[in-house]
Amino acid sequence: MKSRAWAFVGALGGGVIGVSPFLGWILFGGPESYFTSRVSELVNSYDYHTWKKGDKRPHRIILLRHGQTHGYSHTCDCQVAGLKVCALKPDIERPLTEEGKLQSLQAGVALKRIIGYESVTFYASPYNSCKQTFAYVAGSFQNKNSCQYVEDPRLRNQDFGDWHLKEAPEKMAEFKKQAERVGKFYYRWPEGESATDVYDRTSSFMETLYRKWKQTDRPDNYVIITHSIVIQTFLMRWFHWDVETFNRLRKFKNGQLAVMEKQPNGSYKLVTPLPCKPPVPDGVKFLANNPQRSESKTKPKPGNEAKSMYSLE
Repeated sequence: MKSRAWAFVGALGGGVIGVSPFLGWILFGGPESYFTSRVSELVNSYDYHTWKKGDKRPHRIILLRHGQTHGYSHTCDCQVAGLKVCALKPDIERPLTEEGKLQSLQAGVALKRIIGYESVTFYASPYNSCKQTFAYVAGSFQNKNSCQYVEDPRLRNQDFGDWHLKEAPEKMAEFKKQAERVGKFYYRWPEGESATDVYDRTSSFMETLYRKWKQTDRPDNYVIITHSIVIQTFLMRWFHWDVETFNRLRKFKNGQLAVMEKQPNGSYKLVTPLPCKPPVPDGVKFLANNPQRSESKTKPKPGNEAKSMYSLE
């Protein structure tokens, strides 16, 4: 009996020794071994389907246009030799007007109403108008220091060139006519950018957001404080709108919010009014000043109006 037992043990040991090279090749056969590659495929598949379902995407992406700034005919009365003094300043240095500060405060109240106590990260253009807007917006959050704030140059305004620092502002009308002929998406301003350039760097910024969403500590909300043209190209890129749709877009008002909310299927929908000519583009709930947005044909009595959580009032 003992001899048979020892024979069995010997045979088993020999079998293990014989098959061990094969097992070693499977388990540790280099970076492209069957085992490691299979595990990698399973992990990548899980990450893809998790991302596709939206499990790692933030609850909201909120775009905010900065408050009103100095440097325009309706915001500045000071003149030297017939030229607006503020208009001679580089666009990046122009501060908020008193109206712009109020708009920023109202936007902060609306953001707090939407976000509540969820986590949030703010991205902002390096322009003074956007940095000042953030300062007033952050005042609506109890712990201002807990608001993560990141400046990103890709969120800067469209570069219209430095010609306006050298020539009379009347040149603007001439260039606008040229833009209408060429198309506002393709027209490149003298010494400046076209909207296609803004689209490209906005796309690059979105790739940064995608990488951030893979981190386990990503916030529930992203607020992007920037300029109207950046908001337009961001929405165009996100919802895959064509150039014709872009040309139908109107400017966002100072302090206006564009709230994109994650849906149950992981996609996003713009739930705030979009300043755009009909028809309604993909991914949009309704247009600004669209009479069909209301489900009720009867007007509420004064004092009984239901205010939206996205209202700035």
